[in-house]
Amino acid sequence: MIKGTMVAAVVAAFALAGTGTAAADIGTPVVNVDTAKVAQSLEAALGGGNTVGYAYAITENGQLAKTGAAGKARLDENIAFTPNTRIDIMSATKNVVAAALLKATESAGLTPETPIWSYLPPDLRADAAPSWQQVKIKHILGHTSGLGQVVDDPDNAADAAKMTPLYAGIKFTLTKPVTAGASYRYENLNYSVARIVLPRLWRLAEPSRGLPDWIGPNSAPYMLYYVNEKLFAPAGIPWTTCLASNPDTAPHAYSLSDPGAGGSLFQLSGANFESCPSYRGLHMSAVDMVRWQAHLRHGTVVSPTVRQWMDSQDLGWRPHTVYTFMPAGGEAHGGGYTVNGRSINTCHGKFPGNVEVSVVVNSQIKSGTHPCSIVATAVKSGS
Repeated sequence: MIKGTMVAAVVAAFALAGTGTAAADIGTPVVNVDTAKVAQSLEAALGGGNTVGYAYAITENGQLAKTGAAGKARLDENIAFTPNTRIDIMSATKNVVAAALLKATESAGLTPETPIWSYLPPDLRADAAPSWQQVKIKHILGHTSGLGQVVDDPDNAADAAKMTPLYAGIKFTLTKPVTAGASYRYENLNYSVARIVLPRLWRLAEPSRGLPDWIGPNSAPYMLYYVNEKLFAPAGIPWTTCLASNPDTAPHAYSLSDPGAGGSLFQLSGANFESCPSYRGLHMSAVDMVRWQAHLRHGTVVSPTVRQWMDSQDLGWRPHTVYTFMPAGGEAHGGGYTVNGRSINTCHGKFPGNVEVSVVVNSQIKSGTHPCSIVATAVKSGS
């Protein structure tokens, strides 16, 4: 049974988890990729003063092939960035959340075509616009729910401050009519809704587990437990949360143009922890992310059906119409966040040749290039 002390209990339990291995369904590489060249390209793009600190990791055929890092995670403490340095990966979190919701969807005997209406808490449905009855799981994970158009609508400008990723903000946002199946419009609130839906699907899939019938604002512990138990533990990824394990030594986000001004710790703490994890928040390292990608791809954490849902409908991936720099067959999701000039930039994904790559950067990138573009260019250089 899940209780209020769940987080502390499962941290101890997961300390005993194994490292995990890739399953045997690794396909024959379509192309040969020189991972040494990929690493060289990443180091050229991210090193030499192009960032304050960075790390990368590369897997090939399900095995860790290359890692690297340079610069500082903390300038004030003289702490070096390493491939195992954990930091808020920002919107790259969405890839994990999409896989989690789709795993719960499959376990509950549903599909991405299932409307989310029946799985929203009753108090959200009580005030929601009727059009929300048409919104499906694939719509919220694929940013086609119409939420992006609602948030961007000038007629809603006065209400924008109320449309937050917290439960009260979601409840208010759902009072606004949407057009399910609208054109793609990226909007973080879609994944906040996903955070609310997942615990109910988990309850239906495992009725003997002791989960409450409905979970409202306190969804964060359940989301974290699900992600760690169902996805990360089988992949050998240590317990992951949205808080720094040690704030005194945790990486800071810096301004590349003025790193001497000091850094900031980015995390979903305080009231914002309610959003953990959804549109952002998970603290992961480059090694964590590439291990996740390898296990996601090769069948150890989700079924082939879930992988097919993700890949064929761009659920948890940024579509190629957005990431036009991606090679054919590649899929990725990045993250970026800047406050007062201080920035974090991340990317993880899978590429032709059974290669997975991740990067984390704790500043802007000097060239201004998107981190996933840097990754895609690096993979192409090794092909």
